[in-house]
Amino acid sequence: MTHRAELKQLAEFAVPAAAVGAAAGLMAGGLGAFVGQPAGWAVVTGLGLGVPLILFGAGYAALVALGKVPAGVFGPAAVYWAVAFPLSLLVHAIVTAWVVTGTPGLPPEVGKFLAFRALVSMGFAIGFLWMHEQLGRHWWPHILDRNQYARRMVEQYAHLAASLEARKAAAGRGRARTKRTA
Repeated sequence: MTHRAELKQLAEFAVPAAAVGAAAGLMAGGLGAFVGQPAGWAVVTGLGLGVPLILFGAGYAALVALGKVPAGVFGPAAVYWAVAFPLSLLVHAIVTAWVVTGTPGLPPEVGKFLAFRALVSMGFAIGFLWMHEQLGRHWWPHILDRNQYARRMVEQYAHLAASLEARKAAAGRGRARTKRTA
């Protein structure tokens, strides 16, 4: 397979992750408009946050697709977003300052800004992971015939489901034996 075809498959696999970033950007822009920001500022708010989250989301999906990060596991997602989420918000702050003041600028006390956003990122990581899995379980089966990464993901989840079902059945048999001997 050519390098270009692999990149195309990675991009196609990353659609659910990018959609999560786009949804977050839309919500940020919508909330900006709701609280009375001028329409242009609301658009900048949405794009300033949405674009970095789309890119970082696609990066996370690529790590999952390439087997560098296990799918559906919170720990690696939390570590990833502890870095990516604060950087996304930093880009948002710089873009917002640029639009409002005409000059890009860093927020005051950048270290504290990033540290606080790293703490808040755990909530985003939970939401991202949940939405990524929910969107992915509908998207990946749709593309698995032409996408090696989607096929691998669907196979992993099918194997996990079979393992869980076998464990559940074994636990049920164990309870039945305990009742008979009691």
